[in-house]
Amino acid sequence: MIRPSTVLEEEVPGGWAPFGAAAVARGAFWRVVEIASGEGLTFLFTLVLARLLSPEEFGVVAIATTTVLVVQVGLRHGLVEAVIQRPRLSGVEIDTALWANLGLGLLLGGLTALLAGGLARLADKPLLAPILVTLSLLCVLQSLTFLLAGLLRRRLDYRALALRALLAILLSHAVGIALALEGLGAWALVAVQLVNAVVSLATVGFAAGWRPRARFDPAAARSLARLAVPLIGYALPSASAVALVVMLGIVLPAEAVGAYYVAERLTQSLLLLSGVSVADLSLPVLARLQGNRPRHAEAARGTLQLAGLICLPAFTGLAVLAEPLVLVLLGAAWVGAVAPLRLLAACGLVAGLTAVAAQVLISIGDARGAARLNAGMLLPAIALAVLLAPLGLLPAVAARAAAQLVSLHLTVKLLAACLAVPRRALLADIAPSLAATSVMALGLLATAALVTGEFQPAVRLAIEVPLGGLLFLASSWLLDRTVWGRLLLLTRSAPALGA
Repeated sequence: MIRPSTVLEEEVPGGWAPFGAAAVARGAFWRVVEIASGEGLTFLFTLVLARLLSPEEFGVVAIATTTVLVVQVGLRHGLVEAVIQRPRLSGVEIDTALWANLGLGLLLGGLTALLAGGLARLADKPLLAPILVTLSLLCVLQSLTFLLAGLLRRRLDYRALALRALLAILLSHAVGIALALEGLGAWALVAVQLVNAVVSLATVGFAAGWRPRARFDPAAARSLARLAVPLIGYALPSASAVALVVMLGIVLPAEAVGAYYVAERLTQSLLLLSGVSVADLSLPVLARLQGNRPRHAEAARGTLQLAGLICLPAFTGLAVLAEPLVLVLLGAAWVGAVAPLRLLAACGLVAGLTAVAAQVLISIGDARGAARLNAGMLLPAIALAVLLAPLGLLPAVAARAAAQLVSLHLTVKLLAACLAVPRRALLADIAPSLAATSVMALGLLATAALVTGEFQPAVRLAIEVPLGGLLFLASSWLLDRTVWGRLLLLTRSAPALGA
């Protein structure tokens, strides 16, 4: 059951409420529950809808959805992240941020609806216009949801967020599947998003324990805006990656866009379960160590090490097992998603490690550095993908993957400067995970050469997934037996956070 918070952190004298080990552990647990169960359910329901709908129908809705996501970048990251990061937050500042985000949501939603017809004509997809007009309502609904969820994140109240996600996913996809069975096609996917937005707003509003008042402080708005604008700049490159779906939709058939969208969706689900979860949980904790650089550097390096342990084997395994995974989960009609999925796995790996590095920079107030990091990873990659899109889907995705892999040197450079440690020290932190991942990949490739053609895809997955996990765990233990102990020690040091 979702309960409203009875004590707001904003009421604690001095600003930040200190987080002890129990609070951090609870936050971590519920964050894992939120991502694992939420993404798991979304993943399963997406598979069901993929069996009921065609790649073309997914493609048209994907273009509309990503258009709205691009428009929403300021709503999701600006004032919301400013509220989370601000050391001291008053009630009037919360109300100001809430009304400002709502006003921005109304403006952006209206602009999206006005531009829907032109985009549909440009892409030569008539159904896109009414779908995009309908989904423009998300800008209004989610402008409030994002801000209220930010208050819960600020207090590490991931329990409420997890329960909200579960309820919204279950109800929205139940409606979507029912409509798909009735033959409503692409509109079933539209209904999923609208119902999800309404349920999320209702549950987060109740759980946040904050009832807005009719007050708006211009001075507070200016103060929050000074922090929010750089944070929006940090998020803009990520929006360009989302916008790639729209750009592909202009030059490619809806079927190709649908294959790319589903492959990207699978990659993003894994990214949320891995790098984004580590990064999201690290920001409130690392931000409380801003004044203690040695402790901050130690915690940041531990966070990066944890990201390597999770991201490297996860995305490498996704690339190696892409073919049987797509055939089992989506069916033969979606075989066109196999090659894009393999390439996007490399993009997900880079994005996961960069997300952690960016949160380290944000935690010390260097949002501009985080923006440069994100821009260096994504903007050249997206530009190359757009340039090669007229040649086909695979050349565009391959160019994106190659450019993002090359950008890893920028991540290491900026993070080393931020933490005042040599680059080789950061590389050494993830070297055991990299070596263990290489052993895992070689083992999986050798196994695939033996079992391909001999077994059904489902049997291959049943053999190769546990084998890959065992190879990675055994290799990482043999290569560096202290890595797990150091991470456990870092976790147990949590009582001092915020002291």
